[in-house]
Amino acid sequence: MATSQYFNNYNSQYTEQRLVEDLIVESIQIQGFDGFYCPNDNEIARDLIYGEDPTKKFTSAFPIELYLSEALNYTGEKEFFSKFGLEIKNHTKVIMSKRSFEQRVPQNTYQRPREGDLIYIPFLNGVGELYEITFTDQDKDFNMLGRKVEFFYELHLEKFKFSSELLATGVEDIDIAAEQASYSIELNMGEGTGNFAKGEVVYQSTANTQASASAVAIVQSWTREINNQVVNRLIVTNIAGQFIATPALKVVGATSNAQYTLTTYDPLKDSVLDDSYDNFVIENSANSIVNFSETNPFGQI
Repeated sequence: MATSQYFNNYNSQYTEQRLVEDLIVESIQIQGFDGFYCPNDNEIARDLIYGEDPTKKFTSAFPIELYLSEALNYTGEKEFFSKFGLEIKNHTKVIMSKRSFEQRVPQNTYQRPREGDLIYIPFLNGVGELYEITFTDQDKDFNMLGRKVEFFYELHLEKFKFSSELLATGVEDIDIAAEQASYSIELNMGEGTGNFAKGEVVYQSTANTQASASAVAIVQSWTREINNQVVNRLIVTNIAGQFIATPALKVVGATSNAQYTLTTYDPLKDSVLDDSYDNFVIENSANSIVNFSETNPFGQI
C-alpha cells in the first residue's frame, strides 16, 4: 500500500512538520530549564586552521530554554589520574530547539551554536556552572521524519576550564561563577590612597602608565577593612606579567586612580579553594630535590 497522500513529512512548510516542531519546542519548555548561551565575541582570535581561540572573550549572554539529556550523572572520563596528574573531565548533553535559537540569538552573527562557545546551566550541584560546547550534533534524529531542516541541536558539553578568558556578560550569576572558578591571586597592599573598583584594570609600571606596565590584571575584589581592622586585600584575575613587591612600584587602578604599594603575595596561592590543586606539593617536593643555589640546577655544567 502506498503512503498516505494526506500527510506530507518532506516539506517543513506543511502543517504536519510544523506540528512536530511545536511539540518539540513545547516539550523542552515543559521539561527543560532556563539557561544561557554565551558566544565567543572575539572572532579575530579564532584560528580556523588549528581550531584554537587563544584569547576568548565572552561579553554577551542570550537566555534560552534547554533540556538536559544526561539526567543521571556526568559522562565521559570523569576523574582519573594521567601522566599529568589528576584530571577531571565531566561531560553532559543538552537539547536546544533550533527555532528558539533563531529567535533569541542574532542570526546575522551566529547561525548555530558553535564549538568553543559556552552554555550556562544554573542548577547543577546547587550552583550555576559554565560548560564549553565540544560538538554540536545537528543530525541527532537522522531525518527520521523525512524533513529537510533540523528542529533541534544536541550539544555535547564539557565543564569549562578557565585560562584567563575575559568573561563579562552583564548577567550577575554568570560573572560570579566565572570569578569563583578563575585563577586569581591575593595581593597584600601597604600604604596608599583611594579604593579600587571591581572590574577595573590595575597595573604596575616604572613610567606610571598602563602602556608601559610590567604587570596588568583585573580587579575581582577589594577589601579595605574587616571589623575595623585595615587589611588592604586586593584579589585580581586575568593576570599578564608578574607583580613585584617593592615600594618603588605602586599598583595603580586605571579607572579609580587608587595607588598602593604591594607588600607581599604568593604567586602559588590561588584564591580559589580546590583540594585538587598541587602547587605547594610540587614546590615543596622540588625544594628537597633541586638545589636552586647552583648556577645551573637542572644541568651538569
